[in-house]
Amino acid sequence: MKASSSLQREFILRNYETDFMQRMKPSSVLGFFQETAGDHSEEMGLGYKSLAEKGCFWVLSKIYVEVVRRPVYGEKIKVVTWPHEPNKAIYERSFLLEDGAGAAMRAYSRWCILQTSGRILPCSRIEQPEIDFREEKSVVFDDWAIPEVSRSGGTAFSLRIANSEYDLNRHVNNIRYADYVFNCFSVKELEEKKLKSFQLHYIKQTHENDLLEMYREEVAPGVFAIEGVKNGDETVVAARVCFE
Repeated sequence: MKASSSLQREFILRNYETDFMQRMKPSSVLGFFQETAGDHSEEMGLGYKSLAEKGCFWVLSKIYVEVVRRPVYGEKIKVVTWPHEPNKAIYERSFLLEDGAGAAMRAYSRWCILQTSGRILPCSRIEQPEIDFREEKSVVFDDWAIPEVSRSGGTAFSLRIANSEYDLNRHVNNIRYADYVFNCFSVKELEEKKLKSFQLHYIKQTHENDLLEMYREEVAPGVFAIEGVKNGDETVVAARVCFE
């Protein structure tokens, strides 16, 4: 059966999905994207159960989110997602988040299918869905390179990983890293700054008892590079946050 080229879902923002100003949290944005993409993957025959039977699972590699505005508590939002034609071992997917006033956020992401052995599964090694892939991307973006962060200024945020950070793949869920990244900013900073965009690169996995230390550096006016380092020597996540 042919899968639909896109999928949309509607949500109402709950209190726990918003921040201290009742604005949608970046981690909640990623959660809505992940849930909608998961539903579409199921329809495409590449859902969690189907991949698990083959000893595989989806991994988000990179995501860029452009922010027009941040919906607030109680608002109804709509998330639309569509995949692009896969290339070798990379699956790309677009997202559009709308509220009552129209487009509020646009995102572009890169995924791969990982085997339990830790190896990336090439697209040619798994049956691909029958679907009309869309070429149009939700946002034009290709600046994936994130500057290195100096550690001389000390950590901006740190934590020891425990079970509450885990997902069903038994490592820190990618959504949680968005919280860690924005924990590098104070309440005062986030009150005064308007979020323009953010991007995350997932490099390594983090597990129970790992010490994760987050470093930040302002690399241009209003532009911050952030790096997450586990156990003092291994970078696991890199991010860039832009404010107006």
